[in-house]
Amino acid sequence: MLDWTSTAFLLNLLVKGLSFVLPLAFLEKVFIAAVLTVVLLGGRLLVKTVLEYDRKLTGAVPADGLVFVLSLFALFNPFVYDRALYGQFGILLAYGCLLFTIAYLFKTWLTLDFKNLRRAAVFNAIAFLFSSHFIFLLAPFYLLFAIGLYGKRREIKAGDGRKKLWLSLLLYFLIVAVLNVNWLIALFVKTSPLTNFVQQGITGQDLVAFATAGNGGWGTLTNVLLMSGFWGKDQFRYLDLTTEPGWQRSFILLAPLILYGIYRSLRRPGRSAKIFSASLLAVFVLTVVLAVGIKSGVTSNFVMILYDHLPLYKGLREPQKWVAAIIPIYLFFLTLGAARLVKIKIVANNRIIGGLLIAAVIVMQAPSLLWGFNRQVWPTPYPDDWYQVNKLLLSKSASSHECSDRILFLPWHQYMSFNWAGKIIANPASSFFACPVLSGTDMEWGGIYDNSTDPNGAAVAAWLVTHGKNGAPALSAPVRYIILAKEVDFASYLWLKDLPYVKPLLETRTLFVYEVKAE
Repeated sequence: MLDWTSTAFLLNLLVKGLSFVLPLAFLEKVFIAAVLTVVLLGGRLLVKTVLEYDRKLTGAVPADGLVFVLSLFALFNPFVYDRALYGQFGILLAYGCLLFTIAYLFKTWLTLDFKNLRRAAVFNAIAFLFSSHFIFLLAPFYLLFAIGLYGKRREIKAGDGRKKLWLSLLLYFLIVAVLNVNWLIALFVKTSPLTNFVQQGITGQDLVAFATAGNGGWGTLTNVLLMSGFWGKDQFRYLDLTTEPGWQRSFILLAPLILYGIYRSLRRPGRSAKIFSASLLAVFVLTVVLAVGIKSGVTSNFVMILYDHLPLYKGLREPQKWVAAIIPIYLFFLTLGAARLVKIKIVANNRIIGGLLIAAVIVMQAPSLLWGFNRQVWPTPYPDDWYQVNKLLLSKSASSHECSDRILFLPWHQYMSFNWAGKIIANPASSFFACPVLSGTDMEWGGIYDNSTDPNGAAVAAWLVTHGKNGAPALSAPVRYIILAKEVDFASYLWLKDLPYVKPLLETRTLFVYEVKAE
């Protein structure tokens, strides 16, 4: 479905067009592979830029293969693993674009070649398209970039540097605005579903339900520093890395290199390099505070001020997303530390073995990303009777290719277990059936039943409470069919067959199909 007010409009438009040429099941796999590749390449560019920075200051030539080895850190970490297994590939794509954006901003500061700002703008714009929360995640790096440019103001003044800078910044703004123009317009004219959701759907309970995972303030801080703490891991939909023995050992092995990188960066020759390193550490502290959120008394008051007074900030209801801004800072200092490590004679003489060891340690931060996410992600065919029902409903519609008759899909859960899938998944009915589907919008997590602000969802919930005795649900468009899957608590919905305005149409191995009589 194409909604011009949505941040996903351009992606959906692209998928809609490609779906006429390629099967959607194939496009989905291409998309997942592309997202993980963007993350890896974003890490690669950042590592290359940091090594260029190190070479410029010290004259050290980076070792062969070091770029690829260190770029693995951007991909193999608990943040990427958790978000991927929860199906949040849009956030991961935004994170990959954040890496590119930071790398190009850093390269601009390093070389004063303002063409890099155009490249940064494109990736910045894509990041906002896939997760508007990254407006906040990139804000500290904008400030760091501004501080860096101020430190080089004399170099910029030379020639027509100032003019080029302002023109490049204007172009930066235009690129970001144009690629996001649809949802920005909707935001300003107050027709955006994002605005409605933030203002009406998010309450104080959301801040508790989606808080960063951890046992108290110290436990949460530890999870943040280890790039973990995603609340979704506690829903038992996938293998939780933190339950594996010694899952944090890899980071403990890498920590000395990161700390050594911090030490090296603060001892850099030149005042601007020291200011930059100190500012980057300040950004790190800020992002850690924001990621811990309300889970610590030390950070809670500051975070609540942002939630209450910074426009739309409470839309960032899960503060663990700030870990996406922590990873590139780790990668910066890890690169500086590793660049010095590989110059040690014993390591330089055994660089292949050394590189493999560093790569292995990095990969072991999230080894379950390998082999199909530890065989947790696989192609699953829909049951044959789903195709049978879809064919039947299409045959009863006016067109053999499209269907305008609306389906109400039950049980009414946004996430539920399907026997044929073998796990809890997001309800796939709207992606499968040719007819438009109304399915559960209820989150049912952390004391929250449903905060989607969807009036149709509220109408269905009210209808279910009365067991349909007061007539069909009052929806924006009438429902013609009701499909009840024989899953989870379906037995509590069998009162459907006794409703006078509902006619049983078909029963298959996994589905009941009913037709709603026209009034």
